[in-house]
Amino acid sequence: MRQLQRFMAWGGALALLVVMLLSVAPASAQAASVTQLDITGGSVNLNFGTLGSVSGTFTQNGQLVMGQYQPLPNIFTPITLSHLTFSLFTSNGGALNLPAPTAQTTGAVMTADLQSLFAGVTSTDWSWVNTNPQMASLNIGGNSTGSFNELTNAFNVSWTKSFTGYNIPFLQSGTFSLQGTAQLAAVPLPGALLIFGSGLMGMLGFRNRLHRL
Repeated sequence: MRQLQRFMAWGGALALLVVMLLSVAPASAQAASVTQLDITGGSVNLNFGTLGSVSGTFTQNGQLVMGQYQPLPNIFTPITLSHLTFSLFTSNGGALNLPAPTAQTTGAVMTADLQSLFAGVTSTDWSWVNTNPQMASLNIGGNSTGSFNELTNAFNVSWTKSFTGYNIPFLQSGTFSLQGTAQLAAVPLPGALLIFGSGLMGMLGFRNRLHRL
């Protein structure tokens, strides 16, 4: 009879511990902060109105570090699509006071604040591009969203930018995308696991004391 009481006490305490664990366990799709985007490629599509569009994909490798600004040429070497060459960098934009890049994942979704992304744009066909100061430091960034693979950390994000009010001849809008692999910040050990571990040690000690009775 005493052994049965001991067993019931042990079982009840273990059940209580499981309930505690479930009550504090986080949801399966946890948010994670991104520390760096290791870029392997992307795409650009610029609409120049009556002049037509310039678009294409690239496979240039580069690194976009979160939480800081990267002057030229820290992201990657210039890329050329058609007659346009783009040199990417991040900046607060002076009076624009743009935030440094940040990104986070939630399950299979990635969102990134890339408002501070700029491009120095030159052209071998349109001379006006090379003499327009806005094109030398064109703010192409925006708030992007896209897919994230939780197993491989692969990402693919895109955004659309309107250039209305920029006083740049012909240029109306642009669509951009980046893809590659994301580096994530280390995730602290969940509190639920700490509770479970300490509780389990306590239960083992309790069982040992029962055996000695």
